[in-house]
Amino acid sequence: MKFYLLSDDPDSIVGLRLAGIQGKLLQNGESALEQIQKISEDKDIGMILITPNISKLLGSSLTELKKKNLPLISEIPDSNPQNNSSDNVTDYIRSAVGIKI
Repeated sequence: MKFYLLSDDPDSIVGLRLAGIQGKLLQNGESALEQIQKISEDKDIGMILITPNISKLLGSSLTELKKKNLPLISEIPDSNPQNNSSDNVTDYIRSAVGIKI
């Protein structure tokens, strides 16, 4: 399974591309929702990574998207320290699996 990044931060796109993760630079919530729906059709993609601003743009629709089985959607920090909240990946795993890591 592959990862895919949706970000409003060009540095995040470049950094993860160096790690072999493809991504798309977005500027608004509507295009983010369209991209997630498009990416969800690709059965090779198992996890969609989003940055904090994309998460904010998606708003309540993000909760509905996370309820689907695949792909998993997880928020990762971007290069702007002001946007970074708690360790969301860890929180997501804890809520999904039920164990503390």
